[in-house]
Order: sequence, then structure tokens, then C-alpha cells
Amino acid sequence: MSITKQDNGKYLLSFRPWGMKGKQVRKQFDTKQKAINYQRQLLIQEQDTKQDNRTLNELIELWFSAHGQALKSAIDTRNRLLTLSNAINNPIAQQLQVEHYIKYRSNRLEQGIKSATLNREYTTLCSMFNELERMGIINYKTKLLTVRKLKELKTELSFLTSAQIEKLLDQTKESKNDSLYYVVLLCLSTGARWSEAETTKLSNLKSKGVEFLDTKNGLNRFVPLSLRAMEQLKGYLLINQEFQSCYAAFRSALKRTEIKTPAGQSAHILRHTFASHFIMNGGNILTLQKILGHSSLLVTTRYAHLAPNYLNEATIYNPIEYNQ
Repeated sequence: MSITKQDNGKYLLSFRPWGMKGKQVRKQFDTKQKAINYQRQLLIQEQDTKQDNRTLNELIELWFSAHGQALKSAIDTRNRLLTLSNAINNPIAQQLQVEHYIKYRSNRLEQGIKSATLNREYTTLCSMFNELERMGIINYKTKLLTVRKLKELKTELSFLTSAQIEKLLDQTKESKNDSLYYVVLLCLSTGARWSEAETTKLSNLKSKGVEFLDTKNGLNRFVPLSLRAMEQLKGYLLINQEFQSCYAAFRSALKRTEIKTPAGQSAHILRHTFASHFIMNGGNILTLQKILGHSSLLVTTRYAHLAPNYLNEATIYNPIEYNQ
């Protein structure tokens, strides 16, 4: 199933609204939106006249074509949903039972998959069903909505000390990948995620700072840079225009330092390190939220306890001491 732009400028809709064994619809439209609207109309009509025997894989593909392909990390999301579906033998979607999913989730837990990962996967699956219902492609609510999310254990929040930062930077300079030092420098100077830093180009370096485009929450974010960091980054990018992929080089450099990091926090520890040192050195938690691009302050408050005078005002402004 697909909507593709043709050489004549029109959009060709090609899909099977009645399932893989049903008749294929092929029709051209002047705009992509008209193709999508026609596709939805056929799907709604089909639901009104026939029992829904479409498989979970088929609904995933319908969701992807009508909505999912416009989302961030669209292909990865589609593939994760298909992997889940195939793991439970691609059932008739409307007949999907809670116990099918619970068994799948239990097996994944036994394989060592974290609760947070499974909760995100579950949320995506339920969101897919909700969106299909909203668009009229299905006319029922999935039974999965009755499933509770798993309790998530808080992960250890770790960061590098000043001595460890110096040790790591020394190792990045020894790397054969000459982009590595600059990407790590950018992460430690701005709290950028690895993907944000690694994809930074010369054009992202603005007056006194760097602009990260299309970040995790879909928004752009500007973070000021020190003059020293700006000069180093600009000097490299003026010659090279962009950074080489260097994540594997980072893992090797980190291993050479013999610094131990919590599981899953190899490159992300740089972001934690920026945030932790920012607060320990007296930075404001609201400012940190804007720098890191957190949509909720609740996420940023993980670092609040590192403030030099964290909660000390409790000894001053309580009703016993304050009125003395």
C-alpha cells in the first residue's frame, strides 16, 4: 500500500482496502491529501458493510500510510510495531486478546528488556489503534487499553567528574576519527544529545551559539557557546563543513579511559554530565530546562538535588524558625 508521486505531478494511490486477498485499488489524484481522503473514505465504507477481518500487520500498514509516515522516526516505529505483531503471530486485529500481549511482554521481560522500553512500545501500539479509530478506519476500541503499564525502576543518574572529563577529552584527541573531539566538546558545552551534536553543521553555528534543528520533541533549540568552544568548533567546520559519524569511536575512547558508566548511558552520560555540573556550579533549574529542551520541568528536576543549597531553605522558612 502506498501513495507515490508520479512523473506527471499527480499522486497514485495503490492499496487493498479489503485485505491482502481483496481487490487492489489504483487511482490518481491531483494532491496527496485527496488521495489520503479517498483512502480513508473507502476504509470507512468497508467497515460499515463488512466484518473486520484485517490482521494486525495490515492495520499497522494502513496506520503508517494514513498517519504514521509523517511522524518522527516513522520507519523505526513501523518496524517495531511489525516485530511485535509477528511475535504474537499477526492475529486478526479486532480479535487481539489481552493475554496475547501479556504473554509477549512477559517473554520480553525475561529476555532482559527494560520496563521503560516495553511501556513505550505499548503506548505506541495503543496510540495506533486510537488514531485508526479517530480516522474511522476501525470502529472498535482495542482491548489492550485495559492493560496497565509496568512499574519503571529509576535508573542511576551518573556523570563524569572534572578529572574524568579531562581524561576522556585526552582520549578523543588520540582517536583516528578527527571529528570525535569536537562532537564530545559540543555535547559537554551544551548538553546536546549525541545525535544533535553529531549532525551539527557550520550553518548551525549562529552568533554566539549553536542551533539544534528538529530535535527529539520536534522543535529547534538555541544554546549559547563560550567563545573558546565556538572558535574550536567553527575552525573545524570551516574546513570540513560537517562531522563524521563517530559514535563507535566514542565507545572505543570511553573504553580506553576505563571509566565505568551505567548500562545504556555511554554517550548520554555527556548530557548528564553537562546538566549535573551546571546545577552544581549554581545554574538555575528553569534555565537548564530550556537548554536541554525538556518539555516538562519534572524531567529536569532529576538534577535539582545537586544544587549547592538544595532544600536548605527548609531550615529557614519553616514556621518554627522563621518567626523566632
